[in-house]
Amino acid sequence: MIQLREIHKVFPDGTYALKGVSLELKPGEVVALLGENGAGKTTLMKILAGVYEPTRGEIIIEGKRVRFKGASDAFKAGIAMVHQHLSLVEELTALENLALLKGPLLKGVDKEMRARLEDLARSLGFEVDWNRPVGEMPLGMRQRVEIIKALYLGARVLILDEPTSLLSPPEVKGLIDTVRRLKSEGRTVVFITHKIPEALSVADRIVVLRRGEKVGEFGPNVSPDMLVEAMVGKAKAWSLERRGGPGEEVLAVKDLWAYERGRPVLQGVSLAVRRREIHAIAGVEGNGQEALVDVLVSLRRPARGEVKISGKLAYIPDDRHTRAMVLDLPLVHNAILGVHRRFSKAGALDWGRAREFAQKLIEEFSVVAPGPDALARSLSGGNQQKLVVARELSKGADVVIAHQPTRGLDVATTEYVHKLLLDVRNEGAGVLLVSSDLDEVLKLADTISVMYRGRIVITRPAGSISVEEIGKAMAGL
Repeated sequence: MIQLREIHKVFPDGTYALKGVSLELKPGEVVALLGENGAGKTTLMKILAGVYEPTRGEIIIEGKRVRFKGASDAFKAGIAMVHQHLSLVEELTALENLALLKGPLLKGVDKEMRARLEDLARSLGFEVDWNRPVGEMPLGMRQRVEIIKALYLGARVLILDEPTSLLSPPEVKGLIDTVRRLKSEGRTVVFITHKIPEALSVADRIVVLRRGEKVGEFGPNVSPDMLVEAMVGKAKAWSLERRGGPGEEVLAVKDLWAYERGRPVLQGVSLAVRRREIHAIAGVEGNGQEALVDVLVSLRRPARGEVKISGKLAYIPDDRHTRAMVLDLPLVHNAILGVHRRFSKAGALDWGRAREFAQKLIEEFSVVAPGPDALARSLSGGNQQKLVVARELSKGADVVIAHQPTRGLDVATTEYVHKLLLDVRNEGAGVLLVSSDLDEVLKLADTISVMYRGRIVITRPAGSISVEEIGKAMAGL
C-alpha cells in the first residue's frame, strides 16, 4: 500500500537524521519501529505523516508518487499520527478539541458525533472526562483524546509514537487489543516503541533503525536479545549496585490537601524520603501524582499541609517540553537553566565556560546532537530527556524528584538513567521517584507507596510487598 524509498533527511543545523531508509507498509499489518533515541524512527514517520518533507527520496501510495505539503495532505490520504508530544488546545475541553474537526467556527458536537466518540473510547477501554479542559488533564488522558481523534478521522494508516508510555498496564492491554482489531479491519498500524515485549506481542514485522539507517527487519519470533543488539550494538551492562542504607529525612510531607475545580486531588498525603533512599510512588496516572509533584516543586499551592525539604532540590519533570526546556533556544542555554549563576561574573555570563559545560553533558550522557549551539527542538525526544536528566543531576542536590524520568527512552538509555538515579542515591541524596512503570518501581525502589484517588493507600519496604499487592492497591482493592 505504501512505499518509502531511500528517504534522507538533513535538518538546517546539519543533523543528518535519515540516511536512505526504505520501508514498505501493507494493508492489515502492524509494523513495530524500534531504535534508540535519535535513530530516526519518529522523523521517518513524521515524513510519512506530512509533518516534515524529505531532503531526498520518495513516498509512493498505491503505485502513485505523492508529496505532502503538510499533515492535512496526509490526512486526506488516510494517514494519521498520534505524536508523543500532543497537539491539543489546552484551554479547550476534550469535547471542544474534537469539535474543531468540524471546522474553525467551533460549531459544536452533535449527539451523533458524541455517541461515536464515546463508542470509540469504550472500545479502547479509555475513560475520558469530556468536559474537562485538556490543560488540567493528566498526560495519559490527553493521549487518549489524541488516539480517539485519529480514529474518528477514519485513518487507514495509524502511526502511534510511543503510544503506551502514558498508559497503565490494563490500558496497554486494551490498546494492544484495539490495534489487533484495527488490523482485522484491514488498517495498517505503525507502532513506534522502545518496549521490546510490546513490539513482540503486537507486530507482524519489526523494523530496527540505528543512527538514521535501517539495520534490520525481523518477524515476530525474533529473540529480544537479537533486537537489543540490532538497536544499540553490543549493549553495555551497567552496574545497578545499591550501597548503604537510609539516613536522615531530606523530604517530609505531612497531611497535604489540594483541590482542582472544587474536587480534591490530594487527600491528606503524608510521606518521607531519606538520604540513600529511593522512595517510589506507583499508581495509574491521574490519581494525584501530578498534583503532588506540583506542590513539592512549588508550582501549586496546597489547600493545607506541610512540606519540608532539607538542602538543594533537583526536578526531572514528566513533560520536558513545557517544564524543562525552551525548545527554540540552543542546547547551551538549556544546559544552564537553573544553574546559570555558576557561569556568571559581575552580572555577565561566561558563554565560553557555559559551552564547555554543555559539551561535557552532551558527551557524558551520550546526547546525540551536533554540538552546544544546536536548537533543542532539533533533538529527538529521548535526547532532549537525556539533557534534562544530565542538567538536573549535575546540581549535586540533596533531594531529587524524578517524575516519569525514563518516559519515551530506549532500552539502553533507560538502563543508564536507572544507574544515574542509583548513583545519586548511593552518594547520599534522597530520590522521590514517581512512575507508572511498575517494572521501574520494583527495580529501583527501597520504599514503595501507591497512590489511588489522591491518597497514599499503602507504603512498604520494597522487599516486603508483592506485585499482586501493588496491583490491587493501584486498582483501589
